[in-house]
Amino acid sequence: MLIESPGFNNWVRKIHARINRIPYQEFPDASRVKEFDVHDFKPTAWQKANAFRRIWLEEMKQSFKFW
Repeated sequence: MLIESPGFNNWVRKIHARINRIPYQEFPDASRVKEFDVHDFKPTAWQKANAFRRIWLEEMKQSFKFW
């Protein structure tokens, strides 16, 4: 498929960089990319508190229509 083609993806990245006037960065070689496992992530206490605050605020907005 076209969307899975590395050449097509590089072309799209170049056009995107040119249009947005950002430096074009070569796509990293797939063999050098480190695999990340979602189970390795350990959120800090701050991240947990911030996530709770954001979810709680959304629930309050939806429940009571404050904002």
